[in-house]
Amino acid sequence: MNDNACKVYGDAFFSLCCEENESGLKDTLTELTELSGTFSENPEFIKLMGTPTVPLEEKKALIDEMEKSGGVSELTKNLLGVLTEKGRMSCFGGITKRFRELYNDKFKLAEITVTTSAPLSSEMKNRIAEKMSKIIGKTVTINERIDKTIIGGIIIDHGSRRYDGSVKARLNELSKELGSVIN
Repeated sequence: MNDNACKVYGDAFFSLCCEENESGLKDTLTELTELSGTFSENPEFIKLMGTPTVPLEEKKALIDEMEKSGGVSELTKNLLGVLTEKGRMSCFGGITKRFRELYNDKFKLAEITVTTSAPLSSEMKNRIAEKMSKIIGKTVTINERIDKTIIGGIIIDHGSRRYDGSVKARLNELSKELGSVIN
């Protein structure tokens, strides 16, 4: 997958969607996300669409069938057609990621990943979202992850930033401090 190609196609597709149907951006994002998941679960589809021995007409017929069955909108069908023609179907996941980034920027949304050793209560999720919204300056949605190895506490990831308040991190710091004192 070529990250630059994903960015170029993602930017172009987002711009087109804004021009053609800005009120449908959320639906398009949902559609792309679902398709990306389907393609991840069925990598043979992407492989088939990139196989040079399968005629382009057959590939386009598959995409047309997806639209007819209600699986994709016309805009997404056209994107899939262009990617198939250009041999870039392997970029679909990256295009979806870029589309989500642009969507989040446009609507001042931020996705954070919160890792804990046990599931969070609704109240705790709301408190975290509220606090992080103030820090980031955007409306926050939480992707929750459970990792029992952190023992306790919380790790919050947003973009390239990490806020690590886990017991595991504290124990590692303490171990380093003790190691430097003993040595």
